[in-house]
Amino acid sequence: MSDSLPADLTAEMTLDFESHRQRLWEALPGDGIVILFSGRPLLRTADEEYRYAPNHNYYYLTGLDRENQVVVLTRRGSERTARLFIEPVDPHAEAWTGRMMTAEQAQSLSNIGEVETVDRWLPFVNRLIESGHYPDVYLDLEHREWAGPPSDAIRFAHRLMEKHPGTPVANVFPILAELRRIKSAGEIARVRAAIAHTKAGLAAILAHTRPGVSEFQLNGHFTGTLIGGGAGLAYPPIIATGANAAVLHYTTLRDTVQPGEVLLVDAAAEFSYYKADITRTFPADGTFTEAQRALHDLVGEASHEVMAAMRPGVPHRELQNLTRRVLGRGMKALGYLRDESEIGQYYFHGVSHYLGLDTHDVGEYRELEPGMVLTVEPGLYLKDHGLGVRIEDDVLITPDGVEVLSDTIPRDARAMEQWMAELQASPD
Repeated sequence: MSDSLPADLTAEMTLDFESHRQRLWEALPGDGIVILFSGRPLLRTADEEYRYAPNHNYYYLTGLDRENQVVVLTRRGSERTARLFIEPVDPHAEAWTGRMMTAEQAQSLSNIGEVETVDRWLPFVNRLIESGHYPDVYLDLEHREWAGPPSDAIRFAHRLMEKHPGTPVANVFPILAELRRIKSAGEIARVRAAIAHTKAGLAAILAHTRPGVSEFQLNGHFTGTLIGGGAGLAYPPIIATGANAAVLHYTTLRDTVQPGEVLLVDAAAEFSYYKADITRTFPADGTFTEAQRALHDLVGEASHEVMAAMRPGVPHRELQNLTRRVLGRGMKALGYLRDESEIGQYYFHGVSHYLGLDTHDVGEYRELEPGMVLTVEPGLYLKDHGLGVRIEDDVLITPDGVEVLSDTIPRDARAMEQWMAELQASPD
């Protein structure tokens, strides 16, 4: 475990997956069967697969992260049942890919007592449907790409409609997305841990940032620090020097840091499947120019104003309106704009999104509620001036306002300069 991870977080990160299932049962509009698939790795080349990650809704309900598993939940009146179907342990397969999950391990991790082999889930579901006691079948039918491969759930939905054409098929994804908007204490602790690992990775970047270093070398320092600490990448890092920082999703990482440039780093850790999402902007040679500092201070002002406005009951859309007002007013005062309404030239993305199992976590945006975890990320992008500035933090909505979960990571211009100087002065 990384030295950056506070020891007191370890005991807090336990998730109660049974309570997640209970919340889902209560949220269903009626009796029925819920079927979720853990998923399978996608093929990368002829004989190589992408690294596997479980379907996040499956993980949310079971705590299991192995491929080719199925969970079947039923609700009939006051009766609720859960049954897992997992791959049987195969000594030959274990010789190639390592230990497989046993039924006992699956029971312990998920707190689901009924565990069978995965070849038995389809006959089991057929019997449930044919019993006539479960009027609806719920599947996770989220599908964001028309051209993407169909999921196990979509393939099964087609098969189900052929075999049982009179059985209604409903999409459980919107219900689960609604549940996932509010985070439990264990989920918040995992986000905190991801932020702690992120801080260590950012420190490694700042310690090695100087003119002449390449973006991909800095990426190596960040990624190596995360992996060495037992974490992973939340998303492909954005490490952008000069005008590259004005490209929102710059991931080429080929250029060399030049004197006088600023470096924008949007990079974060994933820990136990929960994500951080952090951005910091700092000077390549340790000190902001007057113009760079003015822009950085303005972005910091917008961030502060948004956080001050965040509290239960505030419509999420108001955060974007506030950001545009602050940045528009500031850019006009600095002489970049003739009118505040022109701010879209320099700021053209949203200021906040949900954070959790996904970097852009699921759920409809309405009024803020206690237990939500969101980003705050105003920015300014001046490609013609060769720079971009973004400051991104992760916050928790509390009954009274917000808690800045990433507050331990320096963020204003002077603090960034001081942190950078301290890290580069260290012999390690």
